[in-house]
Amino acid sequence: MIRSLSIFGQRPVSLGVLTACLVTACAPAVNEDGIARRTVREINSVFLDTAITELALSPETATRLGMEESRLGFTFNQRLDDRSQARFERTRLIRLELLDRLTDLPALPDDSGLGRHLDVILAEYRDLTRLEAYGFGRYGPGYARPYAVDQLSGAWTDVPDLLVSSQPLASHDDAEDYLDRLAALPGAIADERRRLMSDADNGIIPPRFVLERLEAHLRAFTRQPIDAHPLLQNFGNVVAGLEPEDGRTANDYRGAAVRVMLDDVIPAYTAFADEVAALAARAPETPGLGNLPDGEAYYRDVLAYYTQPGADPDFLHETGLTAVDQITAEIAHEFDTLGLTAGSVTERLARLSASPGQRYEATEEDRAAVLALLDAEADAAWAAMPDILDTPIEDTLLVTRMPAYREAVFTGAAYVPATANGSSPGLFQINLRDMADWPRFTLATLLHHEGVPGHHIESVMTSKQTRLPLLRQMIWNTAYGEGWAVYAEDLADANGLYANDPLGRIGYLQSILFRAARLVVDTGIHARGWSREQAVDYLVETTGLPRDAMEREVARYAVWPGQAAAYFAGRERILDMRHRAEAVLGGRFDAAAFNTALLTGGPRPLALVEQDVEAWYDDILQP
Repeated sequence: MIRSLSIFGQRPVSLGVLTACLVTACAPAVNEDGIARRTVREINSVFLDTAITELALSPETATRLGMEESRLGFTFNQRLDDRSQARFERTRLIRLELLDRLTDLPALPDDSGLGRHLDVILAEYRDLTRLEAYGFGRYGPGYARPYAVDQLSGAWTDVPDLLVSSQPLASHDDAEDYLDRLAALPGAIADERRRLMSDADNGIIPPRFVLERLEAHLRAFTRQPIDAHPLLQNFGNVVAGLEPEDGRTANDYRGAAVRVMLDDVIPAYTAFADEVAALAARAPETPGLGNLPDGEAYYRDVLAYYTQPGADPDFLHETGLTAVDQITAEIAHEFDTLGLTAGSVTERLARLSASPGQRYEATEEDRAAVLALLDAEADAAWAAMPDILDTPIEDTLLVTRMPAYREAVFTGAAYVPATANGSSPGLFQINLRDMADWPRFTLATLLHHEGVPGHHIESVMTSKQTRLPLLRQMIWNTAYGEGWAVYAEDLADANGLYANDPLGRIGYLQSILFRAARLVVDTGIHARGWSREQAVDYLVETTGLPRDAMEREVARYAVWPGQAAAYFAGRERILDMRHRAEAVLGGRFDAAAFNTALLTGGPRPLALVEQDVEAWYDDILQP
């Protein structure tokens, strides 16, 4: 499932960290780790400067995170990110300078908290600058993508999502900022169009079927009735509540937005769709990065970025194949135990999905029933949390339907973290446009991955660490975050959440099977030259999931290489850490304490998580 903010690579932040690092007066000469206070201030200042630089480069990120303009010292809610080729080049140079400054910081004790922050940040900037050196793609703290725009992301969808889901609209100034950003959308699309076409001239072209999907999305945007368009409907509803004597009237605001949409925005989408269609005619049929200059080297680097340094595509491919066989055998056993013995595992999974007790219809009643079931699963998961984590977590998780404007683009479900300013709680959003995507037996595991004990718990644990620098909270590590969320599915099973739901446990095993199959397909596409059809066929024949859903998955892997591999690879690394901790501690092993040790350090490379786990059990073993 695409995790909404996994697309932007962001996490919730604490505004307190902007000032907490400015330690002054009356303190000892060294901190608790024996580091000179002057050095602590210098390093925290560099961290803060780096974070603010990143937010200045991406004003959209600052808005999404719920930052306050007065805290950052510059305005951002009226501006969009600069998506031009010139900005790409400037950003690449800026990040090299940031890396140089970070590298020149004083040496720190390996076991210090400040040293750990520096390790995480240095690892991120080394990876980002290595990938940016290829000269194509999009990069930021926590994400890397090879194409200037694709069917899942880019100004054409990111900006409407920003305006509807994150743009403040509490005042007339906010409303004017909204109009400014709406008016800037055509320019952002034009910048990405120029980058896409320039890259294409250098052999960097997304696969044809990806461009065809992008074109379809662009044209669908233009066909929406203007009065009901999401960009106008929500805006119109909110500005109606503003006091007219303090600014424009609601009708004036709506009229201005309609004119921008009709005169500028919709023509920009139409023109972009026409160019995408023309580019598709000369785009490659195969989905892999092997189509790109230096594609093999780029894949190794981006795979390492999303999984772990030195990741070997062949090893991961074989790991996935072995896991697929093992999990398939376990699912077969579960079916046999229930007396469901006819056909292959794939056939039994498909038959179960289509059975009357599992299917929901595209009615408001059934959509409400899905949300109610997910709420009930969340309640059961919350009740099990004391056995899963030894730190109390009470932060609200709201289960809701994905907004219609996102349902047309994003499949599956998504977790949206709470904003830093408290304007929105953590959200678990599910796409209920196509109810065939959600057989009943799959819903519990979906909730455990996206919500409790998955992304929501990890996100809350990160946000509660007030001593975590702002920059650390901005860096999302996919192997850590998605690895935890898949491991959270295992935790649900281990803590009895499927004890009275044998079909739900089959849904859990199918989910793990799907993660292993992703590992096979991602490496198959990008390292072994698999065709689109070969990849889709493998997923359908392995997982029993619908073909149209697997076609969407393959399109995702084509434009987001390495990311899907991180789910299973991250989960396996975490399980390996747990097995070693259990072996070392024996009867002294405490699962809840282990899980807390995993999450306490925040998003970070799994090699550093492993060091933290080893330090945790070494402390326990001390006499």
